[in-house]
Amino acid sequence: MRRDRSVGRLLTRAFAALVALIVLSGAAETTALIMQHRVVDELSRHVQPLELANAEMHSVLADAQRSLRGYLLTGDGQLLDTYHVARSAFGVTGRKLRELAEQREADAVHRQLERADAWWALAERQRDAPPRSEAAAGYVTEGKQLFQEFVAQNRAFDTDLAGRVADLQERSSRLSVVTTAVVVALTLLAAITAALAAVLVAGRITRPLARVVSVIDRRRSGELDLRADASAGPTEIRAVAQAVNEMAERGDLIRSAEQDVARLRGEVRRLGYRIRAHLKVEDAIREAVQGLAQIIGADHVLVRMAPGQTDVPPLVSLHDEHVGGVLKELADCDAGWLNLGDVWATDDPSPGRDVHPPEAEQRAWAAVGDGPVLTVAVNGGDERLGALTLIRDAGPGWTPVDIRLVESIAADLGRGVHHARLFERERHLVARLQELDTAKNDFMSTVSHELRTPLTSIAGYVELLLDAEAGELGPPQRRMLEVIGRNTRRLRELIEDMLILSKIESGAFRTTRGPVDLVAVAEQALAAVAPAAAKSQVELRTEVDRPLELSADAEQLDRVLMNLLSNAVKFTPAGGAVTLTARREGDEVRLAVADTGIGIPPGEQHSLFARFFRASNAIHQAIPGTGLGLAIVRTIVENHGGRIEVASTVGEGTTVTVRLPAE
Repeated sequence: MRRDRSVGRLLTRAFAALVALIVLSGAAETTALIMQHRVVDELSRHVQPLELANAEMHSVLADAQRSLRGYLLTGDGQLLDTYHVARSAFGVTGRKLRELAEQREADAVHRQLERADAWWALAERQRDAPPRSEAAAGYVTEGKQLFQEFVAQNRAFDTDLAGRVADLQERSSRLSVVTTAVVVALTLLAAITAALAAVLVAGRITRPLARVVSVIDRRRSGELDLRADASAGPTEIRAVAQAVNEMAERGDLIRSAEQDVARLRGEVRRLGYRIRAHLKVEDAIREAVQGLAQIIGADHVLVRMAPGQTDVPPLVSLHDEHVGGVLKELADCDAGWLNLGDVWATDDPSPGRDVHPPEAEQRAWAAVGDGPVLTVAVNGGDERLGALTLIRDAGPGWTPVDIRLVESIAADLGRGVHHARLFERERHLVARLQELDTAKNDFMSTVSHELRTPLTSIAGYVELLLDAEAGELGPPQRRMLEVIGRNTRRLRELIEDMLILSKIESGAFRTTRGPVDLVAVAEQALAAVAPAAAKSQVELRTEVDRPLELSADAEQLDRVLMNLLSNAVKFTPAGGAVTLTARREGDEVRLAVADTGIGIPPGEQHSLFARFFRASNAIHQAIPGTGLGLAIVRTIVENHGGRIEVASTVGEGTTVTVRLPAE
C-alpha cells in the first residue's frame, strides 16, 4: 500500500509540473500575443494612417502647384479647376493630420502645415496675376521656394514615420524570437516531464491496465469464463479488475436469463403453431392448457368461454379439475370482468390498467391455494372469447416475461379457436355443398337418361314421316318436319353433352385407348359437318398428313373434332373457310381447326373453356349454342395427356390447336 501511495504522489507531482509548464507556456504565448497586438494596433491605427495622410498632403499641394503654374504660363482657365479641388482637399487633409497627430508629432505637423499655408497665401496672389505676365513669372519663382520648403518638412515627417514603422517591426520580430525560444524551452520541459510520467505510468498503471483490457477483449471474443487478476497492480487497477469481474458475473447471469427467456419463447412459439394446427376447437384449447402447464410451470390451468359462444366447450382445465376438483368454484365464476386485452396477476409489477376482479373470483382463487394467480383475456379479433387463468400452488410470482408469454399464448389460442370454428363451419358447408352437387349430378344424369328415350322416338317418327312412310308430304309439311328434326338433333346433342359433363363431374368419365387412324376419324368428322358447311356457304379445307396413327379413344377424338369443326362452321359467315390441319411434330400429333369467323374478344378468351360460357359477340348475333362443347373437349384432351390452345382475333377468326402424345 505504501508503494502504491508513493506512485500516486509521484504521478500527482509529475502531472502538476506538467500542468504548470503548460500554463507558463500559455502565459508566454498570451503575453507575446498581447504585445504583438499592441504593435500591430499602433501601426494600423496611428503610424500608417499618418503616413497616408502625409502622402495625401504632398499630393494635394503638388496638384495645386502644377495646375497653378500651368495656368500662369498658358492662361488656360480649365487648369484652375484642379487648383480649386486641391484647395478644398487641403482643408480636409490638414484636419486629418491634426486629428491623427499625437504630442510627439504635433510640432512636425504644425511646421508642415505652416509652410503649406504660406504657399497657399502666395498661390492666391499668383491666381489673381495676369497669365504670362512679368508679375506672374516672379510669383512662380517665389512660389517654388515656398513649395520646396513645404516638401522638405513633408519628407522629414515621412522619414520620421518610416523610422518608427521600422522600429515597431523590429520590436515585433525580437518579441517573436524571444517568445518562440521561451515556448520551445517550456515545451521541451513539458515533453521531458510527460516522458517521465509515461514511463512511470507504463510501469505501474499501463501494463496492469492492459492485462485487464486484454481480459475484456478476450471475453468479447467468446472466452466468457475468463476473469481479470484483481490482486496485481495499484489499488485503482485492482478496483477496475474487480469491477470487470463483477460485471462479468452479472453478464453471465443476464445471458443465462436471456437464454431461458429465448428457450421459453421458442417453446411458446411452437405451442402456438400446435394450437393453430388443430382443426377442432376443443383440441386447440386442450393443447394450450397442457402446453402452458409444462412451459410456464402452472399447477392449475382453466379456460372459461364467455356466455353465448357457440361451437366451443364452455370449460376446459388441466386434468378436468373444473369437474368436482379444486377449480370447480372458479369454473362457476363469470369472467366478464375482463375486457379485450385485460391482464390481472398477483403482485403485477407493471399493471396495464385498473382491473379489479370481483370478490367471488378472489374467493375462488383462495379456495385453490395461496399461490400466485394470472388471468388473461382470450380474444378473437375484436371479440372477447373468454379467459385463461393460471395458478401456482407455491413458488415465485409471475414475472413480466411470464405475463408476456401467457398473453402470446392467449392470442394464439384466440386465433386457433377462431380458425378452428371457421374450419368446422366451412367443413359443414362443404359437406352440404357436396351433397347438393351430388344431388344435382344425379338429377342431371336421371333427367338426361329420361329425355333420351322420348327424343329417340320423336326423331324416329320424324324420319318416317320425311320418308313418306305415312303418305306423301307437301312442301310446307316437309319444312316443318325438318325444323322438328333439326331441333330434335340439337336437343339430343345437348343431352349428350350434359350426360358427358355429369360423368366428368362424378368421376365416371373414362378414356379407353387403342390404335386409332386419325385420318379416318378426321374424314368422318368432315363428312358429318359438310352438309351444314354447304348450307352456310362455308368452304372446308384439309391439310392432313398420311398415315397418322396414335393410341387414343376413337369415340372421344371424334367428339373433339366434331365439336371443333361444328363450332368453326357455326361462327364463320358465308363465304368464309374452315381449315383442318393434322400432322406429326416430333413425339406429338398436332390437330388445328382454323376459321375465318367472328373471333373471340380478348378479355373473354380466358373463360373460353368454362362450362356454359358463350362469347358476348356470339350472344349479340343470336348464334345458338350451350357453352359445354369446349369444356368437354378440354377434359378429353387432358385425359389423353395432351393440351389445347386458342388464338383468336375479333373479326379475323379463331384457331384451336390440340397437341396429343403420338404414342
